[in-house]
Amino acid sequence: MATRIGPAGWSYEDWKGRVYPDPEPRGFDPLRYVAQHFDFVELNSSFYRPPTARMSEAWARKTPDGFTFTAKLWERFTHDRARFTEADARAFHEGMAPLLAAGKLGALLLQFPWFFKDGRDARDRVRRIADAFGDWAPLVIELRHRSWLDGFDFLRELRLCFCNIDQPESATSISGTDHVTGPVAYVRLHGRNAKAWFDRDAGRDAKYDYLYSKDELREWAGRVRAMASKAETVFAVANNHFQGKAFVNALQLAKLLGGSAADPPPTLRAAYPDAFEP
Repeated sequence: MATRIGPAGWSYEDWKGRVYPDPEPRGFDPLRYVAQHFDFVELNSSFYRPPTARMSEAWARKTPDGFTFTAKLWERFTHDRARFTEADARAFHEGMAPLLAAGKLGALLLQFPWFFKDGRDARDRVRRIADAFGDWAPLVIELRHRSWLDGFDFLRELRLCFCNIDQPESATSISGTDHVTGPVAYVRLHGRNAKAWFDRDAGRDAKYDYLYSKDELREWAGRVRAMASKAETVFAVANNHFQGKAFVNALQLAKLLGGSAADPPPTLRAAYPDAFEP
């Protein structure tokens, strides 16, 4: 059993001067830098478009042996109302193939929107995705509507691994769970900035502008331990990326779980001195 903790993504302009040095030295590579501090990162650019094989080959080459990626599935499969095609699936397969060949693809994440409710059409869509990718890598499914809490038998039937999330709560939301429905257990920490989360005019950075307290992380450390007793692998992702807060909380969570957490970058310690006090 392995527990891997890391941030979601690494390409953020607002990480300069906090996570990354500013100015960056010659030859500086953000992914290589992240891989010095974590053994896992969630790839989120794949949600917006399939990567090219050349891109994913470079990601595999830049990271050390034992480093693992998980990747968000292209939104064409999870958010578009139109049915995805075999060509869509083939494009995503081809782009991600070098990571798989390198043994560095830990799972694919199927992230559905908050309004995606359990029902016949929804299950048909999920089943089609599982048929297209289920033999390729472990599939993790992020469902935000609480109607799916009655659908665990369906998820287990398809060997879909439930994604446990932390997010601002609403009448229909799912949050604070520790369910395991397959070989992979998964956690995504989105933050609790409720004011921006439910504001349609708020930008991406505002929605994910949240630093978890040590007490809040201790709660999740307990859930991760519980999941680790039931799963082959646990991935815990800090998605509260704004201004490097995901980097802070991922390092803190790793330390709480007794792992060999890397020292924070000096710039990050300077930006968040209270976070790294004993």
